[in-house]
Amino acid sequence: MKIISYLPLMLVPFVAACEPQPNKTTVACSNTTHITITPSRSAVTAAPEHICVNRGDTITVTVAGNPKKGSVSTTPKVPKNTWLSGSNASNAAEFDLFVNKDVVNGEYKYIVNTQSGAELDPRVTVQTSID
Repeated sequence: MKIISYLPLMLVPFVAACEPQPNKTTVACSNTTHITITPSRSAVTAAPEHICVNRGDTITVTVAGNPKKGSVSTTPKVPKNTWLSGSNASNAAEFDLFVNKDVVNGEYKYIVNTQSGAELDPRVTVQTSID
């Protein structure tokens, strides 16, 4: 009988752990080939945070403020997606990312790195191909 009286107490943590988790909000995909990165000492923003592009497109990344050369770079979350690698090493104000014609349709995440150490992980969706 004592085991039965303790049974409801043992189930309470299990029931709480099985509650559904709230859905993450999906960032809308903007049809543009331009991203503005705004670095600061404590944070970095990318606008828009999620863009939709086509194979063969050139994405222009503008660095807002008064950036120094080499202060901002992008790196792919998956290392083989090298087309997402870029930096403002040669031009402090902007740099380009080239969407190769062989990039498979899908969503690609990348990391924005800044000299201050702030990071952000926006994304690019490749949606169609050019023939």
